[in-house]
Amino acid sequence: MLRVTTSWDDGDILDKRLVDLLNRYGVKGTFYITKNYRPERLSDAEIREISKTHEIGAHTLTHFDLRSLSPEKQKGEVAESKKWLQNILSVEKKLDVEMFCYPKGFYNESAVRAVREAGFIGARTTNLGFISIQSDSFHMNTTVQVYPFPFRKLNKEKFYWRKILEPLRQRAPTLMAIGIPILSMSSWLSMAKATFDISVKNGEVFHLWGHSWEIEKYGMWNDLEKFIRYIANRKECEYVTNGELIKNRTDE
Repeated sequence: MLRVTTSWDDGDILDKRLVDLLNRYGVKGTFYITKNYRPERLSDAEIREISKTHEIGAHTLTHFDLRSLSPEKQKGEVAESKKWLQNILSVEKKLDVEMFCYPKGFYNESAVRAVREAGFIGARTTNLGFISIQSDSFHMNTTVQVYPFPFRKLNKEKFYWRKILEPLRQRAPTLMAIGIPILSMSSWLSMAKATFDISVKNGEVFHLWGHSWEIEKYGMWNDLEKFIRYIANRKECEYVTNGELIKNRTDE
């Protein structure tokens, strides 16, 4: 049984569009929310509404690279982000915020220690191309990001010519290592479908992640919906949040 999970970072107001999309196809998500980062962040009421159908995770207060902070400041960013969200969620019912995501995927040993000590059960990275479940829940890897591929873009219409092949150079080796043919890398949608198919055949988990504001910036909503439709309602799949993925693994 392949476990399918999705996660979405930063808490931008456009996360509401992601929620509508996931709900339409019965796919679960974990939304990692930062208090002071996005210009238009989800309101407290909107966070509570999302928590009714999906998981809420912490993403620090300010989205600083945790490696740049002292261990004491790391503890504050991590623990206070958990406390802030739990206070929001406790208005209607007591919900524990169990998952954390390292801003930009960056962390060091003291950051991981701060996450453990704050009482989280796991933490997500931004490492791509993984279809097996990690034994260390505080280094949760991912499979595919919703991001322009194989060509770098500046926005919906313009390519970033100076770094045009950057996504392909960065991600093709990892994708090929799990069996994705180069011919499937002609577009993000083709690559994502091929990676999902390999995951169904050989993997334990498929983890899709991204940022709603980037999906808007690069005009990827249509491709994302086509992909969510493609992976939804599969008998051979179980759809879980990031936290459920860890708990299910722990229970086995």
